[in-house]
Amino acid sequence: MADYTALLRAPFDDISPEDEDFIARLLEVAKLFRPFSESLDGFLRAQGYGGADGDTEGKVAFLRAAFLRAGMEPPRETRLWYTRGQPIRRETAFQLCFAFGLDGNGTDAFFREVYKRERSFDCHQAREAVYYFCLNNGLTWADAQAILAKAPEVGEDEAESPAVFTGEIVAQLNRLETRAELEAWLAANGGLLRAGSATARRMIRRMWAETAGPDGLLLREHRRFLAVGDDAAAGVYTPLPAGAEGVRTWDAYLAIFQLDKARMQELGGDRTIRPLLAGLHAEARDSFPDRQGIEHILSGRRVSYERVRKWLILLLFYTFWARQALAAGGYRAEAADGLRCLSFMDQALMEAGYPELYIGNPYDWLFLYAARDAEPLRLFREIWNSLPAES
Repeated sequence: MADYTALLRAPFDDISPEDEDFIARLLEVAKLFRPFSESLDGFLRAQGYGGADGDTEGKVAFLRAAFLRAGMEPPRETRLWYTRGQPIRRETAFQLCFAFGLDGNGTDAFFREVYKRERSFDCHQAREAVYYFCLNNGLTWADAQAILAKAPEVGEDEAESPAVFTGEIVAQLNRLETRAELEAWLAANGGLLRAGSATARRMIRRMWAETAGPDGLLLREHRRFLAVGDDAAAGVYTPLPAGAEGVRTWDAYLAIFQLDKARMQELGGDRTIRPLLAGLHAEARDSFPDRQGIEHILSGRRVSYERVRKWLILLLFYTFWARQALAAGGYRAEAADGLRCLSFMDQALMEAGYPELYIGNPYDWLFLYAARDAEPLRLFREIWNSLPAES
């Protein structure tokens, strides 16, 4: 693990924004990240797989056999983990833990050492609270699904919902001993659970209001500092479109990255920046913050765990550096400021029930890299403005 993280940390010092081939070298970093299939290989060997490392069909057969022994339908995409480097979904990671009969500690280790994208159990979610109990008490995937089928519906999180610490929910689950007790607990404690991460969504809604609202960070930043597309020498200033309620979603989204709307229209993004993301690692592209995602979060609609996580990271980074730039009168930052930013982001992520930024996560890596720069927000925006569009 130390060698792997050192390998990923080396480009922090080796790649400079002043390099002529800066973006090309930055995109090369994607090749350093271990694919899920490579991490999975070590896990399979620990579970008894004795075939050759290059035997994809043998590993797929071993995986399928484990699922069938556990009375579970094998995931259809297992072969694609090896042949196409397809990322694994969070729900599938839990399925693997059930298929191989892991307990709660084993599941924690699997998420930390194999899945590597997020922590294991988010017991604010009814589904994962049930997984936590079942994996810790030797119940099967079928048991978990049967319990969930009988459990009362839980609503989406609301801004006024009281926050309940994960530790409190876990402590209550740990006191339960039987399936019947769990079912009774679910019926009596639906108010503790949400279909999504209540704390993270509250944070995102609050930061979006601060970012895109009337006299928000984007408008104040845009008025005070010339944008990327403006010509400082000629004194050309392009106002950021805004109404009585602030900046519209798509305009605000582009302004965070300081991307030009006309360019995105030419690339055929259809109000997405997907054409720019082709060179990123697949796990960085997966659930990348988008206009639709923030609109769903703001309106209270269901959004995936990973989509919420990535929007939370983006807004934590932007709001920190935008506040600092406005307070300092410029984008320049000291090394200590970068450390403060990362500490601020890690603390907020933990409060929302997410793990700290991890250098082995290709999405997190970009923020960790930018935070070290003398002008973190400018560098972050330069990266997105310099990415080659998909041909």
